[in-house]
Amino acid sequence: MKMKKILTEWRKFVITEAIEKSNFEKIIEDAWARDGRPYNEELAYVKAALHASTYMNGSGTTNEKEYLNRVEFGKTATERIQELNRNGSLFAEYFDADEVYHPAEDKRFKDTRENKFKGVGITQSWAKHNMNPSRITGVFAQGNDEAEAYRNLFSKFEQLDQMLSSGDYDFLSAFGRQTGRTNMDVRHSGGAASTGLLITPSEATDAEQEQMMEDYLFYMQNSTNPNVDIAIEAESKLQSAINIALNLWKKYGGFKDSADEQVNKGAYLRMKKALSRSKKTVKKLLKSPDLYEPETPTEEPQDEYQIAMTTKDKAEAARILKNLQRAGDKRWRDIRTRMRSM
Repeated sequence: MKMKKILTEWRKFVITEAIEKSNFEKIIEDAWARDGRPYNEELAYVKAALHASTYMNGSGTTNEKEYLNRVEFGKTATERIQELNRNGSLFAEYFDADEVYHPAEDKRFKDTRENKFKGVGITQSWAKHNMNPSRITGVFAQGNDEAEAYRNLFSKFEQLDQMLSSGDYDFLSAFGRQTGRTNMDVRHSGGAASTGLLITPSEATDAEQEQMMEDYLFYMQNSTNPNVDIAIEAESKLQSAINIALNLWKKYGGFKDSADEQVNKGAYLRMKKALSRSKKTVKKLLKSPDLYEPETPTEEPQDEYQIAMTTKDKAEAARILKNLQRAGDKRWRDIRTRMRSM
C-alpha cells in the first residue's frame, strides 16, 4: 500500500511535468526515487540546493526560468534557494561544510605535519552520499582564515540571492570569474563574528548554558592531556557542549531575519563540522593511541583569552572581556557567554 502511494505521487509530479524538466533535474529525481522516497517537499529543497551550487559555479541547465519560477509544494525554486541563504539552520540541514587543510590540522598526532588553511567548501548533504560524484557540484571559497572563507562563501550565496530577485540568470558572467557586482549593503550574510567555537542564541538562559560551558572548559583544559583516556573524555565533553549549543538554536527557532543574526550561519556550520571532526578524533585515539603525542606544556604565560575562559574569578574575566572589546577582538563574546554561568 505504501509503495502504491509513492508511485501515485511520482505519476502526479514527474510524468505530467517531465517534458518541462531539464536533464539535471530528472537525474536528481531518479536518484531520489531509487531509494523508494516519495516525491515530497524535502526533494524540492534538495533540488534547490543542488541547482544553487551549480549556478554559483557559473553553470546552469537548459531551462533556468521555468525551473526557478515553477511552484512545487507552495513555493518556487527561487524562493527555496533564497530561503536556504537566509535561514542558517535550514542551510545547515541541506549543506555539509568542509574546511580544507593540507594535511590534517590536528597537531596532537605524530602523523600530522604543519598545515595551511585553504578555504571552505560546501556540498549538498543528501547528494554527497546518494548521487554519482560526477553529478555533484560543490562551492569553494578561499580565505586566510575560517571567518574570511565563510564570509566569501556566503557573499556568493548573497549575490545569487540578489540575481534571482532581479530575474538575472546569467550565472556564467556572474560566477565564471570574480566580479564586484554584489551589493553587500542589502543584507550581510557573512561568517560568524566570533572567533570562538560555541555560539548560542541570545534567548538562551544561563541555566541552559551552564552544562555547555562546564563541558567546554573541561575540553579546553584537557584536550592535550598526555593521558590518552583523559584526551578521549575531553573530546566527549566537546561533543556534548556542541550538541547543547546546536540544540539551543533549534529550540529558539534558528536565526533571526536581521543582519546581526545572519552572521552566525558560519558559526553554526563550524560547530557542526567540529562535532564531526571530534568524533573522527575519538576513533583515531581509540584505534591508534601510539600516534597521540601532544606537545609538552610550557611555562609561558597564558593568553588572556585562555585565562578568562578558565578562571573562577568573575572580576578577572570581566577585566579581560573589556580589554578584548577595546582591542576589537571578537572573542570577548565567548567570555560573556562563560560569565553567565560563573
